[in-house]
Amino acid sequence: MKKLLAVMCAVVSIFLATGTASAFFLNFEEGSGHDGQAIINIPGITFEVTGGQNWVYGDSSTGLYNTRSIDLGYGGGSYQHYGNVFAWLGSNQGSGKIDFTNNDGTWFQTGYTSASTFYMEGYDSTGAKIASTSGGANLNSSDMGWLIITAPTGQTFDYVMVHDTGNYWLMDNMSGDTTGVGAPVPEPATMLLLSSGLVGLAGFGRKKFFKKG
Repeated sequence: MKKLLAVMCAVVSIFLATGTASAFFLNFEEGSGHDGQAIINIPGITFEVTGGQNWVYGDSSTGLYNTRSIDLGYGGGSYQHYGNVFAWLGSNQGSGKIDFTNNDGTWFQTGYTSASTFYMEGYDSTGAKIASTSGGANLNSSDMGWLIITAPTGQTFDYVMVHDTGNYWLMDNMSGDTTGVGAPVPEPATMLLLSSGLVGLAGFGRKKFFKKG
């Protein structure tokens, strides 16, 4: 509970400090029915090809994945997320890069499920790492893990890198701020979405992501 309250307080302070940048929220549900297709055309954000791997939509409603929808209540897999759709780098995934098109992000948060420790690192336009955080393995937990980074005062993120210590993770319900994203997310709704859950630290062993194929 203390961790959740700390995250909520951090988000409140971020919204109060946000200037011309607009907040965004990505639940990836616009990719429903596009299982395996590249995540593209997100205003203000580019999901970069990393190590030869495209960021792609994963759709749990296909039944192909070892996943479970927290809010929709279906599936019995080890990797929990919200809705039908999540983001990942495919079955050969490694590190993922999320680029702020205008190099002006000041904070970034995401839900994750991983078979090992999961890392999130923010870099400025010179390639210097200016913020980082990590969370524990959390398969078969009641909620996703939640990580947030904020840029130091007077600095901004050019891009964010995410990875675990192996090759098994997914992400969902990403949020942050940058210019060029269109209309801001309504603050009350965003607050509810951003404050959903504590990080579960389940020490389960690595499991194959796919159920089939």
